Amino acid sequence: MIDYSYLAPPKEANDIVHSNHYIKHQEQEQGVRKIYETVVYDQFEIEKVKELKEEIKKQKIILSSDWKESDYLRISYAGRFDKKTVIKKLQQHIAWRCNKIYHEINSHSEQFLKEGICYLLGRDKQYRPIVILNAHLIDQKKHDKEQIFQVLSFLLGIVKKNMFVPGKVETWIFILETNNLGGQGLQQKVLEILIDNLSTNFSGYLERMFILNPSSGINFLWQQIQTFLDQQTINKITLLQQKDIKQLKEFIEPNQLEEKFGGNQPNLIKFWPPYNLDLSDGYTKQDNKSNQKQDLKLQNIKIEEEEENDPYDQVEFNLNDFMKQQQQIYYCISNKMEQQIQEDDKIEIQQKEQSQPDSQLESKHQHNISQQDHQKPILDEPEQPELQQQKLTHEEEKKQNILQNNEIKESTEQVILTERQKNYQQQGNDTEQNKLQSHDEQGFNSTGNKLNDESNGENIHIQRLDPVNNDKGCCSKCEIF
Repeated sequence: MIDYSYLAPPKEANDIVHSNHYIKHQEQEQGVRKIYETVVYDQFEIEKVKELKEEIKKQKIILSSDWKESDYLRISYAGRFDKKTVIKKLQQHIAWRCNKIYHEINSHSEQFLKEGICYLLGRDKQYRPIVILNAHLIDQKKHDKEQIFQVLSFLLGIVKKNMFVPGKVETWIFILETNNLGGQGLQQKVLEILIDNLSTNFSGYLERMFILNPSSGINFLWQQIQTFLDQQTINKITLLQQKDIKQLKEFIEPNQLEEKFGGNQPNLIKFWPPYNLDLSDGYTKQDNKSNQKQDLKLQNIKIEEEEENDPYDQVEFNLNDFMKQQQQIYYCISNKMEQQIQEDDKIEIQQKEQSQPDSQLESKHQHNISQQDHQKPILDEPEQPELQQQKLTHEEEKKQNILQNNEIKESTEQVILTERQKNYQQQGNDTEQNKLQSHDEQGFNSTGNKLNDESNGENIHIQRLDPVNNDKGCCSKCEIF
């Protein structure tokens, strides 16, 4: 399944501004309308559309699901506002519209298109797509009238869906190359398809038709057909001999025309899928990848500029990172302190266990002495220095443990202060740090609480707190956590 969106018109097509005369001229039944979308209809058209809706309801005609408001007016113009003619064409159009064979490609249609019998190439000066039909390449043994109509219906359906701009580009240019073939047989079939069937099912979409190199038989046939056509349709069709083909350049730029039609575009050799002259390789859109990259670069540049102008646009993000870092540091130090305390407790227990046997022996010795000499008093003087020495050693160990804990706390303070300084360096440049320092000097902390003007970092006592779960500060002077 081919995605035909690459056939979309260039952006310049959106800049087209049509005159009121082009959009719609002449009045009532003789009116000619070129633009049906995004415009206001006149009073006559509104009344005729209303009458058609009432008649459709009266006859219980079921419309297709994709029927639009503009379709009422298009089919009304196809029948020149005659009620019976309009209803007849409406019924034919609905039958065609609901038949899938006219809107899907099959093997026969694909081969027809690959042979270049009918193809799309270029746009005119108003960005209207150009449809080319090489009638002289049609093999009457292989292609009958119905098959030709199927292929044209499918191809023109692609044009409608992908190559128009509502309110700007709503019609196409049709080039019919006859190559001097006779007016009987196949040529007559082709003209009947283009004039009758397409005018019913693609009403209002034909801007101009150029019949190139018509034979005398075609000229004679054209004279007969004109008697059955309205003047507006006749004015759209122009017959050009070889010497007059240069008139195409009045409507189409040379770079949108093949050399065989007097342009400077090389004759196409690959006809299917349709070739888009606005694309470098004819098929690949200059899609949004390059545009997205360019837009992404511009966005990055803007972000960098904003960060340079105000590094605190990311304050919340930086604060979260800082909190995570502090939490990791706290848990690391806390674990070390717990391990140290556990080791100290073990040592103390061991010392107690070792002191207990000594005390038992000592008590036994004292008991024996008391039995030998009841009159002698118990002498505590020799043993008292040893006990005092044990108490002193135990107190010294406790003091050492306290000193070690204080050293760990001091290292904690240094690590936290160091991490805080790193975080300030990451958040902004020196100018912004000066702003923060001046802000601190004014006596305000991160939550807006006033600090004592005389306090500084050296006099702040750091407490060992959980930076995540604790709702107080890391110290007695601030609430940074």
